[in-house]
Amino acid sequence: MEDIEFTPEQNKTWAELYRRQVTRVQEHASVHYLSGFEKLRLPADRIPTLDELNTRITPASGWKVVRTDVRYTSSDDWYRYFERHEFLITNYMRSWEELDWTPEPDMFHDIFGHLPFWMNRYYAEVQEMFAPAYLSSASDEEKENIKRLAWYSTEFGMIREDGKMKVFGTGLMSGGEEFLNAAEGRMTYHDFSIENVIGHDKVLYEQHKDLYVIESLDQLKTELAKYFDAILERAAHQ
Repeated sequence: MEDIEFTPEQNKTWAELYRRQVTRVQEHASVHYLSGFEKLRLPADRIPTLDELNTRITPASGWKVVRTDVRYTSSDDWYRYFERHEFLITNYMRSWEELDWTPEPDMFHDIFGHLPFWMNRYYAEVQEMFAPAYLSSASDEEKENIKRLAWYSTEFGMIREDGKMKVFGTGLMSGGEEFLNAAEGRMTYHDFSIENVIGHDKVLYEQHKDLYVIESLDQLKTELAKYFDAILERAAHQ
């Protein structure tokens, strides 16, 4: 899809969301996000173009950003894009009335929340673990477990850095009140592990009350491999 021209209203919404969120992430976000945010250099006053994004992201991580008119891509389609190292961003932008929280992913979430991480090759390696396992799954239950593991790590996870808990999940990174509640200790926090996460359904239409905390990207990779490797090994022998 070729790039599109956004309305003044959409750019105004972007600028206000950026203004509100930038100081919050600078104080509370993971170093993995902040290092990418600095290198990506998102514009504060308007929605960035695809060319701006891909000129920086593709050399950094090998991934490509692709726009879509679909507001909520199915998981099967999502992971087929992931297999090609393509990250989808929706053309949908939340309304002015939904500045603080939107129940579905929008353009600000996709760009501001996710894309700084894609300036980090080591983060991309973590994300590249998901598609092979998901696409090799033998049951809907396995697929749902993989989606939960993604949800409570890269989408709504926390991380410990230098003895402090920092915001890691991209869904939190673009959120207002939910970001502050997560960052300032107003939720219930659990260690991230396969056993803890796969029994916990995703929270879609309200703010979270429980979050999971990873110790490092290495710990996350090790933990994910415990579940993913068995799926991949079985698929290889079929």
